[in-house]
Amino acid sequence: MDAIKRILPSLFLAGAIAYFGYHALTGEQGVLNWIVVKTEISEAEAELAMAQAERRALEVTASRLRSDSLDLDYVEERARDILNVAHPREFIVEIEPEDRR
Repeated sequence: MDAIKRILPSLFLAGAIAYFGYHALTGEQGVLNWIVVKTEISEAEAELAMAQAERRALEVTASRLRSDSLDLDYVEERARDILNVAHPREFIVEIEPEDRR
């Protein structure tokens, strides 16, 4: 009985260390979850950067189509591209992209 009383605090301490160590690794705010969250943050930042670049490109396009600064050449180019038409006196030369190996 005396041996159990001496070992019991050590067992309790070892159990507490194991419990808190396990939760420090796998808990909601543990190390493993922290790694997952950091990965998600970096993916979200990359997605944000792509969305911001797309927005800037769309803003440039929209600015070229505003009535106060209308770029007629751009409007004509976009209309021909979207409608797939050309002026009767124009020659269309299709160039195939080179094979990239």
